[in-house]
Amino acid sequence: MRAYLKDYTFKNEVPPEHFVHMTDWLLQWRKREPDMSFSLVLIDFTNPSELGNALGAKYAMELVRRVGSEINQALRHTDLLSRTRVSSFWVLLPKGDPDIVLSKLEPILSAARSDGMDATQLHFRKLSIPGDNAGEVTAAELLTQMQSPERLKT
Repeated sequence: MRAYLKDYTFKNEVPPEHFVHMTDWLLQWRKREPDMSFSLVLIDFTNPSELGNALGAKYAMELVRRVGSEINQALRHTDLLSRTRVSSFWVLLPKGDPDIVLSKLEPILSAARSDGMDATQLHFRKLSIPGDNAGEVTAAELLTQMQSPERLKT
């Protein structure tokens, strides 16, 4: 993964490489501590160019940035946020319930939709370990699987 933005201005935002490293670390830690749990959430605006065409590039970028800021403000201090594209937000939740995070994010995303974000499809993907069977994969493989279009949920 490569970082889309170089200025990590949100309190919990980390470069994608660090996010992958922390996810790998948690996967390895879980092998020694089976009771340890964590969750991943992907919030993906899958067609940013369509959003830019509909709203204007400058406004669309500001809207996505505002949504990112509001997502970050809704997170706990122990949660991590990363971006792999201008419109893909990843959240790592140590001992966190992804449904609680998604319920906190719904008002933010509803406001964004009312500001014009309906021009693009918004997808969520969540994974909890243990619970969802991740098998013996690396973090990079796990994140790639979560991004695959057939696995994304609207």
